[in-house]
Amino acid sequence: MTKYIYLHQKPRAIRFTQLPNFLFELPGYHLLGNEAKILYAMVLRRAGLSRKNGWADEYDRVYLYYPINEVTTLLHCGRQKAVDTLRELQYAGLLEIRKQGCGKPNRIYPKWHEAVPDADFKKSGHGTPEG
Repeated sequence: MTKYIYLHQKPRAIRFTQLPNFLFELPGYHLLGNEAKILYAMVLRRAGLSRKNGWADEYDRVYLYYPINEVTTLLHCGRQKAVDTLRELQYAGLLEIRKQGCGKPNRIYPKWHEAVPDADFKKSGHGTPEG
């Protein structure tokens, strides 16, 4: 049986992930899927850890690794959906994904919305660029 804690009771320590308001407020992100918004929030959380651990490239840009299997676990989805969700964020300009080759994991560089041009990234309505 689940025990609920009411607001007048002292809550236990709970971790929270911040979800940026601009993902819901700025017109360029209205078509971004909810899975992509959640994944972006998790990427930002990891970026904070990367910053603390000194994970930055030669230009002092923070990067992180987010293996596909961890994305599938987070989003409770299949591999293709996880890949598509990362691509959706990449096409929205919120992530830059750099392949390293030789079996090394891709580096993910998170970006903030102010660094993203005002492009309509979802012209096709499917989160992928029109081809």
